[in-house]
Amino acid sequence: MYTNSRSLFQEKIGSILDKNKSCSALFENIFKLQYLYKLEKITSEDKELTNEWMILLRIYEELGPENFAKLVSIVKGRTLSFPSEEELQDSIITTLCYYYKEVENKNWEEIKKALNMPDLNTISYGIKTRQFSQFIQLQTLRILNKVQGNEQSSTS
Repeated sequence: MYTNSRSLFQEKIGSILDKNKSCSALFENIFKLQYLYKLEKITSEDKELTNEWMILLRIYEELGPENFAKLVSIVKGRTLSFPSEEELQDSIITTLCYYYKEVENKNWEEIKKALNMPDLNTISYGIKTRQFSQFIQLQTLRILNKVQGNEQSSTS
């Protein structure tokens, strides 16, 4: 289950499952059933909580046990909001537009062709690209100011 143990608990589980490789797949199936048991026990009246647990099971199946455990370790019980598919797509398109416009110096017709998106809203993505470019410039200036400040304090 854990190829790169990050805690003593993970190391113990890994060593138990490494001793008997054939039980590893069975363990995963039993683990999923245990989650379903918890789901039924906790969410018998709460539809929203049922949906959340079903999503967690889906994430577990997509990521696999080790990556799911890493995700749980990162989240540490906090509630997260993920972007919608549309928001994620918009962010990816904005990033690609920035790359083509600022790095490869393409014009908008070339960008639409490279993205295979003839109906791309170039005004909207032009604004987003410009705002993103300004953000990057501001962050670069902050870093440079910080580095210069450290250099001046070290020479004093």
